[in-house]
Order: sequence, then structure tokens, then C-alpha cells
Amino acid sequence: MSDDTYGLRAAAELIGIMPSTLAYIVSVGDVLPERGVPTSTTYEGTVWNDLTKFVFTSPDIERYKLEMDRRNFADFKAEYSDVYTPDEGANPRGLEFGPGWTGILREFCDHMRDYNDIGRSCKLRWGKEKFGALKLFCDYDDSIQRYVEHAKGVAYGRSLGTCQECGAPGRLRYGYMICLTLCDRHAHLAEPLDLEKDGKVLDVTAWTRSQRRRTE
Repeated sequence: MSDDTYGLRAAAELIGIMPSTLAYIVSVGDVLPERGVPTSTTYEGTVWNDLTKFVFTSPDIERYKLEMDRRNFADFKAEYSDVYTPDEGANPRGLEFGPGWTGILREFCDHMRDYNDIGRSCKLRWGKEKFGALKLFCDYDDSIQRYVEHAKGVAYGRSLGTCQECGAPGRLRYGYMICLTLCDRHAHLAEPLDLEKDGKVLDVTAWTRSQRRRTE
């Protein structure tokens, strides 16, 4: 590569992320390299068979750094430092879900602020995507447990109707390898889809629970 262009591994190192993370962001399709994306027909036209052919420019590097700030919730962490206290310990967890759920996260933390304002401590510690739904973990006073758990349930329910990549209306996409809540534009991220379950199972946890009841 010339001085101002980089392959996938070199670009990822400059951005400060793993090459697989950069490849995933490219596969999302919202932030693309200036020189385009090599695609292949050998794996359903995805980017994953052509990783060695990626070319990134210096402006690309800066754009992907900004994208990583968005995916790391930099603005949220600055604005909600009063209610978001990052997890600590030997293996601390973070905000492990897509940026499309930022609005849900903010709404949840606005409720936490209301509790803090009346002297009932509540801090968000971490969160994750599991089976296409948002799960949040908090420290809070026992006196508000019912209210916090309700707010977490609301966030969970909203996440199942919100694309975790862009925040547009979406639904659970039931793939053979992964389940994600996505809009039509980002549905390819869960492919290949299990057509027997996709569009029918809209909440994996609830569906699994119902299946267990049937066998009891």
C-alpha cells in the first residue's frame, strides 16, 4: 500500500480496534471506505471473503474513529455520568450492544435520574444484547426495585421493535447463527435466516419459556 492507504489490519490498528470489528462495521453498510467495498459471489455477496482486498484512506481512518466513538457511546457517557457508573472488577462489562438503542438507553437513564432526584440511588452499570433484546444491569436501593425492574422491562420490550444498528423500527431476525433485532436495511446482518422461525419468533426468551412449558 502507498503511504496514504492501508489494508484492513493496518487500518484497524490505527483506529484502535480489532480487524474483525472494522470488517463488521463495513458489513453494516452505513460507513464505507472511500474506494468502496470488494464483494464476492462465493459467500452470498458479503464482504467476509474479501478481507485482504480492503483499502482504507487516511480520511477513512478518521471517519471510522468517529464511528467508534458513536459505537462506544462516548456522548452518552459524558452526558449521563451522574447515573452511569461503569462496571468494575477483574472482568468489567460495558455497554455491549449496537448504537441504534441509544435512545432507549437515554430514556431509561432519564428515569434513573428521577429516582436519584428524590434520594433513591440508582446507577446503570452495564448492558448487553442477548437474543436480539436489550438487558440492563443496575445497582439500586431495594425500595425502588419494582420500579427499576419495570423500567428495564420497558427497555427490553422497546428494543425488540428497534433496529440495534440505526434505531429505525425493526423486528427480531432469527438467523441460523445469530438472532438480532434489525430494520429491513440491516436485516442482512443476521443472515442466513431460519425461515421456519424468522418472522414467527419475535422474542426468543419468551418463545423458549413457552416451549419449556409445553414439555413439562
